[in-house]
Amino acid sequence: MLINWFTVIAQIINFLILVFLLQRFLYKPIMQTIKKRQTMIDARWEDAEIAQEEAQREADTYRQQQQKLQQQEETMTAQMRNKVEQEHSQLLTKARQEVEEMQKKWREALLQEQNYFIRSLRQQIAEQTYVIARQALQDLANADLEQQMITSFCQRLQQIDENQKQIITQSLQDSHQPTIIKSSFEISPESKQQIIKALQIQAINDNLLKFEPSPDLICGIQVKLAAYVISWNLDDYLQTLESRFQQLGMNS
Repeated sequence: MLINWFTVIAQIINFLILVFLLQRFLYKPIMQTIKKRQTMIDARWEDAEIAQEEAQREADTYRQQQQKLQQQEETMTAQMRNKVEQEHSQLLTKARQEVEEMQKKWREALLQEQNYFIRSLRQQIAEQTYVIARQALQDLANADLEQQMITSFCQRLQQIDENQKQIITQSLQDSHQPTIIKSSFEISPESKQQIIKALQIQAINDNLLKFEPSPDLICGIQVKLAAYVISWNLDDYLQTLESRFQQLGMNS
């Protein structure tokens, strides 16, 4: 079989021309189009990635803002709750203090009223006791009791010491007033002599002696030697009792 080289070469040339034409008018435009589409796709993909990154950043920013707002809200809520609790506690404390102050004032007022009532009651009891005792002693006075009072009075005269004697003697010398012996009853002549003798024993001599009954004395007798007074009188005991009642009332 003979090879027609001309035909072969012509076929090769035709093939090369076909390849060139295909490359020039078909493959190259297609490749360019594909390349452009790929470039566009890459650009869009890049834009999409950028947009996605931007969206992610915005989402992160939004999330951070949400977290910040939530934290601020929680902080404000906690602060508000603390403030409300503090105000509530302060109001309760103030109300409790006011109630305690009112209770304290009420107790003080009640205690003052109670003390006043007790003092008044004690004072009334003391006054009534004093009046009753005074009246009872006046009713019980008799001759035996009167003689006993004179004896007690004379014993008190015997208890005068030297300093008192000097004071009494000097007072009698300086004074020209009579020596007055007062009693709640009428003194018998014998009892008068007993008193005079008791004065003389103490070297108290006074020619100006006067005996006077005194209704102000309760079962008692007293002698006034110038500015010096010696007495035995149940009224003194009653006044002492009354003073003690008054002191108890003031100390209550």
